Amino acid sequence: MLRIEGLTITAGTAPLVEGLGVDLPEGQLCCLIGPSGCGKTSVIKWLAGILPPGLGAQGRVTRDGAPMARPDPALAYQPQADALFPWLTVAENAGLGLEIAGRSRRAARAAVAPLFAPFGLAGTEDLFPGQLSGGMRQRAAFLRTIVQDSRYVLLDEPFSALDAVTRLRMQDWLCARLAETPRGVLMVTHDLHESTQMADRILVMSARPGRIVADIPLTTPRAARSEAALAETRMTLKSLLLED
Repeated sequence: MLRIEGLTITAGTAPLVEGLGVDLPEGQLCCLIGPSGCGKTSVIKWLAGILPPGLGAQGRVTRDGAPMARPDPALAYQPQADALFPWLTVAENAGLGLEIAGRSRRAARAAVAPLFAPFGLAGTEDLFPGQLSGGMRQRAAFLRTIVQDSRYVLLDEPFSALDAVTRLRMQDWLCARLAETPRGVLMVTHDLHESTQMADRILVMSARPGRIVADIPLTTPRAARSEAALAETRMTLKSLLLED
């Protein structure tokens, strides 16, 4: 269990996030939604230990009851852009996080090699990012994130740069990969359809200063999440977001 307590983030003297607290169980995909500017991305950047200069923060995070440093190997962070280095091959990009963690290049390459086929990237190992489609680049970024020995994954709108069709396919694809390698996931999104289709649980933030105003579990199996099955949940989410 990852627990955030009393998180307040300020920009100068103005509170961006105030008194936020939430529990994140391992093996659960939680989506974090809320109005633009409410501090969603700042929350996961704080968790990742990369909050930008100019933002101050106070709060506590524990893992299984013990204080947790940030950054921490138990947390893997993926930003909005795929952030692949254009001068590295896909295999080198995929293994980069392992190299930063201390593995040799050869060991990192050996660790990622078996995952290229399950991730739909077989044959791309020696290509460069510029030779891949947007969806393939995103798969490579997910591979780099998932291969790390982390219990939790922080995702900041990972599908925002994709076209609508690729986005839908990638949502299903990521859920399938996470079913194979369960992790606790906290994913920021603005998309109500995306959150209700993917999440086990949706955390709703208020307008600035951001705080959790609703915690909504989704118990319908993903395979059965039709428009009709999700209509009531989506209406509830729209009402919550429009209240502020």
